[in-house]
Amino acid sequence: MLYRGDTVVPKLGIMLVLLSAITGLNPAYANDREDTMCGWIKERLMFKIWSSAAPDPDESRIRGKQFIETVSFKTSDKRTLKGYRYLAHNPHAGPIEPKGYILMALGNAMIADQIIDDLMLFSQKGYDVYIYDYRGYGSSEGKRRIKAFIEDYKELVEHLNSQYQRHLLYGVSLGGAVFLNVIGSNVDFDRAVIDSSPSRLSTHGCPKEIDPAENVPDDATNIMFITGGIDPVTGPEMTSELIKLGKQRGATVFEGPDYSHPFMDKEVHVHTERLERVLNFLHLPSE
Repeated sequence: MLYRGDTVVPKLGIMLVLLSAITGLNPAYANDREDTMCGWIKERLMFKIWSSAAPDPDESRIRGKQFIETVSFKTSDKRTLKGYRYLAHNPHAGPIEPKGYILMALGNAMIADQIIDDLMLFSQKGYDVYIYDYRGYGSSEGKRRIKAFIEDYKELVEHLNSQYQRHLLYGVSLGGAVFLNVIGSNVDFDRAVIDSSPSRLSTHGCPKEIDPAENVPDDATNIMFITGGIDPVTGPEMTSELIKLGKQRGATVFEGPDYSHPFMDKEVHVHTERLERVLNFLHLPSE
């Protein structure tokens, strides 16, 4: 299943116009992770539009799929996140002892049951693969807030780290921005792929501290950055600063001239090659 996200692009365009026209409140950190950081009006509007582009949850997408099981995670502020685990397995012999986990953070118009089946190859390489709906998306509880997403994924990483020896992260679009903030908080991880994520969120009124570009580690040798030459959502102009920083700090960088936005590639062979590139980087042993 390929994610066909053509409807996202015009809605994102509308969002950008509206954001430029509306003045939000000054961003500020708060104890409640469901408080807004990017302007009281702006952030609510941003996620209302983005979430409207995401499909409704539909378990029939994964019904009958071997080795996929539902999972849930209770955050420290008592919200339940719902998702899926694709069990590490041999396609001929069944489940196997996992080498580690791969946690995926989705784009803002995606939900878990839409994407998990695409990651079969990851689980066949011997990793338990996890995808959760962000709070307020799909079947997950809570309000859609960027601070909450970041804090939730810090907790998810710490939780999974306690269960597995190898810790791998794959973030696409907004998910890459979330993971760079998680990485910036100094959590333990072995490798990460940041695919088509914007360099800055502060252009939409968010605090500079959560800009992806502000959270690239000085030593980025265990990170891969990917950008798409024909990406209509987060094109090279939005990702170029991250790509430049990645090169300067030792990251692996790939600029795909025929790549669209993740899971929006029109050609199956491009989509497959992209996922294989991600997996090949994650699967490599850390230095």
